[in-house]
Amino acid sequence: MTLLPQWTDIVLGNYRQSEPWHNLLPTSPPHTEVDVIVPCYNVERCVRRALDSVLRQTHQGFSIYAVDDGSTDNTVRVLETYAPRCILISQPHAGPAAARNRAIRESISPFVAFIDADDEWLPDKLERQVALLRRDESLGMVCSHCLISEAGNAQGGHTAVDNVSHNGRLFKQLVRNCFVFTPSVVVRRRCLQAIGLFYEALPVSEDFNLWLRIAARWDIAIVPAVLAIVNKRPGSLSLTISPEERLRSGVAALEHVRSTCLTLSPVEQQALRIALAERIYFYGSHLLSTGAQSVSRQHLSSAFTLQPTHWRALAKLTLSYLPAEVYGSLARLKSAFTL
Repeated sequence: MTLLPQWTDIVLGNYRQSEPWHNLLPTSPPHTEVDVIVPCYNVERCVRRALDSVLRQTHQGFSIYAVDDGSTDNTVRVLETYAPRCILISQPHAGPAAARNRAIRESISPFVAFIDADDEWLPDKLERQVALLRRDESLGMVCSHCLISEAGNAQGGHTAVDNVSHNGRLFKQLVRNCFVFTPSVVVRRRCLQAIGLFYEALPVSEDFNLWLRIAARWDIAIVPAVLAIVNKRPGSLSLTISPEERLRSGVAALEHVRSTCLTLSPVEQQALRIALAERIYFYGSHLLSTGAQSVSRQHLSSAFTLQPTHWRALAKLTLSYLPAEVYGSLARLKSAFTL
């Protein structure tokens, strides 16, 4: 008898971004219902906690895809200790969106779940969410409440979803306020086959962008209980990215939704315009605060054009024509009164 290797190492070769991902050779073990995607980049100190929380699930019909995204520490060695329950995918560093996409392309199970290497699941997460997806074919995605842990403090914020229905067409509510956290999500694969994967051009907000594209065509369900813990780790991308890049990515995420989701209802289109105007306003305001008056003026004008009742955008647009030293003095005076 020929023994198979304990660990499958799929090395990124000359993959072409334009090649249809669903035509690639799938590698999922048979008879699994959920593929669990774990992007990993220099996470040797925390990835065990994430993987152990997956292995403790009461629903055991899953495969784990751990994607090493060009780590320079001992991440791969840690992942190897989880063979044969996991499949390791290695690729040059390309970011979390590209890492998740690679694993999705390599897998075939009907449901796809996501967990980042510094987060964790509660034991009944998959069982409760998969039950909803089985029961209701109109659901494209299921999420849940989360617990936000700051620096290991599990007493952090509990992200309950207030004033939002637990089931239905939730695009309008989601575009106003992203209540979906990545480790809380299970997605139906055929939704991804229909709309595409994570938008890799975005350094952040790529998850928000995908949830919106799903919500534009399918119902969403929210399990009203904490099923995942988001751990804020020093050095993680979400904490190290610059304010300007975060704001710019937020704008780009909504602009991409606006250009690709062409079947939104008039009410949903209006909600998207308002949300986009608000994001552009905050980006323009940030640029104005850094002294980039000319560039900020373009964005503030765009925000007011999208939402003609956005008086804050009009006010900031007016202020952008003041000399830089005058605007700086006014901003310092406002800060002094708000302390």
